[in-house]
Amino acid sequence: MKLLARASALLASFFALTACATQEAKTPAAQPASAVAAAPAPLPTPVAAIAAKFNGATPLEWSRRLADSEMARYGDRLFHGGSNPRARWDYTTSLLGLSLVKLGDATGHKAYTEWGAKTVETFVADDGSIRTYKMEEFNIDMIPPGKVLLARWEQGVRDARFKTAIETLREQMRKHPRTSEGGFWHKLRYPHQMWLDGLFMASPFLAHYGKIFEEPAMFDEVARQISLMDKHGYDPKTGLHYHAWDEKREQSWANKQTGQSPNFWSRAVGWYGMSLVDSLDFFSPTHPEVEHINEILRRVADGIVRWQDPKTGLWWQVTDQGAREGNYLEGTASSMFVYILAKGINRGYLPRETYLPALLKGYEGLIRDLIGPEGDTGRISLKQCCAVAGLGYTNSKGMARDGSFAYYISEPIIDNDLKGTGPFILAGIELEQLLSAKADTASFQARGWIDYDRVLARIKAPTFPARDFPITDFGTKAGAADSSEAIAQAINAAHAAGGGRVVVPAGEWFTMPITLKSNVNLHVAKGATLRFLFNPARHPVVFTRWEGVECMNYSPLIYAFEQENIAVTGEGVLDGQADWDNTWWSWNNKAKAQPTRQIAARNKLIEQAEAGVPVEQRVFGEGSYLRPNFIQPYRSKNVLIEGVTINRSPMWVINPVLCHNVTVRGVKVVSHGTNNDGCNPESSRDVLIENCLFDTGDDCIAIKSGRNADGRRVNVPSENIVVRNSVMKDGHGGVVLGSECSGHIRNVFVENCEMDSPELDRALRFKNNAIRGGILENVFMRNVKIGRVGEAVLTIDLLYEEGANGAFKPVVRNVQMDNITSTASPRVLFIRGFEGAIVDNIRISNSTFTGVTDTEVVTNIGSIRFDNVTILPAKGVRGLNSVPPPTPAK
Repeated sequence: MKLLARASALLASFFALTACATQEAKTPAAQPASAVAAAPAPLPTPVAAIAAKFNGATPLEWSRRLADSEMARYGDRLFHGGSNPRARWDYTTSLLGLSLVKLGDATGHKAYTEWGAKTVETFVADDGSIRTYKMEEFNIDMIPPGKVLLARWEQGVRDARFKTAIETLREQMRKHPRTSEGGFWHKLRYPHQMWLDGLFMASPFLAHYGKIFEEPAMFDEVARQISLMDKHGYDPKTGLHYHAWDEKREQSWANKQTGQSPNFWSRAVGWYGMSLVDSLDFFSPTHPEVEHINEILRRVADGIVRWQDPKTGLWWQVTDQGAREGNYLEGTASSMFVYILAKGINRGYLPRETYLPALLKGYEGLIRDLIGPEGDTGRISLKQCCAVAGLGYTNSKGMARDGSFAYYISEPIIDNDLKGTGPFILAGIELEQLLSAKADTASFQARGWIDYDRVLARIKAPTFPARDFPITDFGTKAGAADSSEAIAQAINAAHAAGGGRVVVPAGEWFTMPITLKSNVNLHVAKGATLRFLFNPARHPVVFTRWEGVECMNYSPLIYAFEQENIAVTGEGVLDGQADWDNTWWSWNNKAKAQPTRQIAARNKLIEQAEAGVPVEQRVFGEGSYLRPNFIQPYRSKNVLIEGVTINRSPMWVINPVLCHNVTVRGVKVVSHGTNNDGCNPESSRDVLIENCLFDTGDDCIAIKSGRNADGRRVNVPSENIVVRNSVMKDGHGGVVLGSECSGHIRNVFVENCEMDSPELDRALRFKNNAIRGGILENVFMRNVKIGRVGEAVLTIDLLYEEGANGAFKPVVRNVQMDNITSTASPRVLFIRGFEGAIVDNIRISNSTFTGVTDTEVVTNIGSIRFDNVTILPAKGVRGLNSVPPPTPAK
């Protein structure tokens, strides 16, 4: 009970332990252009919070201690040419080696990386041949060292001899003997047998190889191997997988009906679980088998949790036999299980709240019971490790390896088996990362709609105290020439009181830009119209982002800087009063056959950013003609924009920048000026846009993350964005990613929307180029009705503006569209890539596109997949040997 209480206390305290320290937010004073405020100091890069300590050290510190101990114990004895002439190319040494390479990445200490790499690289001869390795043995245990070579390849160590060695291992798996269903034999000398161990040996290597060297068939292969082992090894009664399966039922250990071995060996279960979390690292989230693999992983995790020893938090050598005489709490499997759970949670494969208690209890048990000092050497050891276990033949004692309980407990028990020290080090790396990130801020790769609810759970609209501060209480009335001062006083009063609503009552009101403060809800009541005055000479200049570049420029019409719990709500109207003749839109009126008024300042700003000019020196404002956005919370969190109608914006309409937890709900945007995007989440996380209407002069929703060098400098993605139950009418695109996307965009969900207008150009649009760069990935759209669009249902244009003329490879990948209908699009696809760019893993399913009039455009792309898709032209066509197509359903 004490252990359980300790684990529960740790769990309850993690959110407090991992909260990043923040300074009290202060809104920069708004000043006219003649008195520009200095740029606020950039926010510090978030520092990983201090992870919870176990017996006085963090998980990463424990990993380093064991790594240091192993390096000291072995010296050069695991390297070819070292002091041990019996050193060999081996899965055990390479497992430790890979853990050291990853520890080097996690800590920045190259000594770990170099030592770990030598466990493999020293065996590769000058011609790329592998010393001590024999392909003709077809031993699947010889594949894992290739994982180290692949990891080094991604680090930039691209020696030709290493590539030869990698290809040798790949060639073995091409020729490797298989079962009748295509499952890899464990070894040539173990015919017709699949072992859980073998899944770890080959699957992550093949998946990693497939990703690096663009062999997509490898993912199908790996998924098949995992599924076959699950099919033949899983026992639903225990929730565990048997150690091995004999297709022929000929082995002495094999059940004559099922072919399964007779018991559950924990390390074998660990091998299988590690194969799952490690292979998933390299899969596209939209691969059709990813969810099946995740389903298997969850069952493996459930089995791990079910058979965890309730007293110690550790796991037994024979998994389901508990404290049966002779059974013991085993170090390698316990380390593997902790690693599997930690990595599964970190990557989003396993729900944190379900598995974190067992993970913490397991790690605490490892530190308390199985990690101890090695005499007085200063080193530490991992204790109670099973030296080896297998099936078939006999062991060193002459005992039959028959998979019996008696056999498994008969093998030697040692300290510091490499099959345990490597996973222990990896477990500490993963747990440190997990405990150093708040649950609602940790980034992850969305796999599909399975992660939809997970994203929604992160988004919660702020609430406010039930206190109203009508602006009429602060010396203004409807129709007054300028209510700016009264609105500012009301906001200050609400903020000082701890929060509430600043109410703009029914009537017509006029104001200069408004600056919101924490815990304030600007409520524009039904019947109220709040009009923003055009007076550039009085317009404040603040720290802002303009087209994805940070600078000092005109304040957005409604602005907040580093605030929490802010809102703009109500059924009233916000009117930016932009027009083409005299105010904001005239500054970029492209209809006139002459350069626009903003072009000189725009070019200057981009040049300054590329040259690295400090933000506080990028000063614009009066005379520069860089138009402000309408609503821009900046570096703020817990933001709500709800119910209002927004008309005639100077430029982008709703533009949260570097924000967290944003809800845009029930908003109506009607604004047809130049660059009038409806909603632009920019470098923001956890954003919900729902029940809105967008009728715009540019993209309806455009997700962004900074432009070019400045976007890469700030380097914050937009992620975890949900768009649902909304209507997109006029605009360049319905839902758009880019073009300012240098900080990357990921995890976007779009559902239950309608898009239809002669002036709407595309439904789903990606725009990027080799100057912007950036990765746009994990985009999922379903249940969308599209009427008329001008160009295509799906546009991916990597030749946008500057096109291929740059050094930053644009990437679009993992895009899934399901249950999409369109009735009048010229084409379904307009996709333009170029050599070196990546467009890959595009999948459209269960969709019907009718009224197509033009040729599809698809150039320079990777895989695109159609499942249950119908495309019908506007004019009926008939093949020379076919009947007419069916009449489309109305």
